[in-house]
Amino acid sequence: MGDMKKGMKAVSRLKIIFDLWSILMLCSLFGRVAVAAAGHRYRPCHGYFALCAASTCTPTGGTVTVNVTKGGTADFPEADCICPIFYGQAIADLNGGTMSGSCEPPSKDELWSTYTRTSKYIPQAINGWAQSGPAAEAPKQICKASLNLGDKSVNCFGFVCDSEAFINGVPVATCHCALGESFEGTAVPPDTAFWTDAGQRDKAFCADYPAAVPISLP
Repeated sequence: MGDMKKGMKAVSRLKIIFDLWSILMLCSLFGRVAVAAAGHRYRPCHGYFALCAASTCTPTGGTVTVNVTKGGTADFPEADCICPIFYGQAIADLNGGTMSGSCEPPSKDELWSTYTRTSKYIPQAINGWAQSGPAAEAPKQICKASLNLGDKSVNCFGFVCDSEAFINGVPVATCHCALGESFEGTAVPPDTAFWTDAGQRDKAFCADYPAAVPISLP
């Protein structure tokens, strides 16, 4: 019974996290409110954007300079992620990642990695960039803190992308993201849980540098 109660508490806590994120995304998308933690500046951006939620990434050996919500910047190991390009409205943190306070990309040959989920389908490299059907589904999965992979998670929310191309008919871009970085611009400890849309719930992808959101679970 004790284990069951702990499990239920963990699920409830996780549900709250998901609900808060969904509320933040939906409110921002519809322009109703600007709910944000100190230092963040969430707002909807319209146009072309890269959606990296279901992507896995490759460390480059270089570094990327990110914004810190408490002020200043910090350097993190860089990871490149190939992400599908969409057109429409998506949520951005204009003070996060490598953004500079505007939805406008740095140049006409670049775009931002932002976030929306208006469809359950996200084209993914693991399934040949299928655009619909089971191969394109991107269900969320939790990578537990006990895996000690928190520092292998990749923050790709609000980062610049370039090298646009087509793969199997899908427009994609290479986004230059931060390895082991939280949305606040701080380091993610290894013993941190995270959720990701990558891997179609195959736990092996937790170690494959997935684009992810760090969370806390018991």
